[in-house]
Amino acid sequence: NSNQGQAIDTIYEKLDSSIVTVDCFDNLMKHRDEYIYFRTDHHWNGLGAYYAYEVFCQAKGVQAYTLDQRKEVTFSNFLGAFYSQNSGKDPLLAETPDTVFAYCPVSTSAGMRYTDRSGNTYNWNIITDVSNWDISSKYSTFAAGDNPIAVFNNPAVTDGSVCIVVKESYGNALMPYLVDHYSTIYEIDYRYWNGNIVDFATEKNADDLIFANNLSMIRSNY
Repeated sequence: NSNQGQAIDTIYEKLDSSIVTVDCFDNLMKHRDEYIYFRTDHHWNGLGAYYAYEVFCQAKGVQAYTLDQRKEVTFSNFLGAFYSQNSGKDPLLAETPDTVFAYCPVSTSAGMRYTDRSGNTYNWNIITDVSNWDISSKYSTFAAGDNPIAVFNNPAVTDGSVCIVVKESYGNALMPYLVDHYSTIYEIDYRYWNGNIVDFATEKNADDLIFANNLSMIRSNY
């Protein structure tokens, strides 16, 4: 086992100086006694993603919107991947299901549409009511889950700013926060999207390109 903070520092040291790093490790550690990660799933809860968003705002030089400014919604009885991927359906995990905490964008006029892996496009809510969804699917409240590409529009931000977020599923929980700072965001899941990111950013005249990944991805074939 290695120290994750040291691993992040080592990776950041290898990056080009033009890249702005967003090191959320210390802020997450500061709040480690709070409910920022699930017990039965490998993702962070909406609160954990918020603490990463705070550091992003510091790095970008903008004011973070507080949780008090956002509508909080909760979805109980969530049993995530640690439970569902266990062949025995671990009864200890079943006894302590998680609760998903989600925080809506401040901009209530913001919306999204996504294109699924079959090429179908849907209008969707950035935070979706998953109360009656399958017990293992409730993390999908965030930004419609994992899809090749999604587009977020916020009429309340009128500067024409464009951002591209390249992510895996950890990035989903960041989207309700990021959407408050851009006119348009293109969210790309690199596991399912096929294209050239540089050409795409040029075509969309993107101001920012954000890579949002969990640390475990550096040890995978992705």
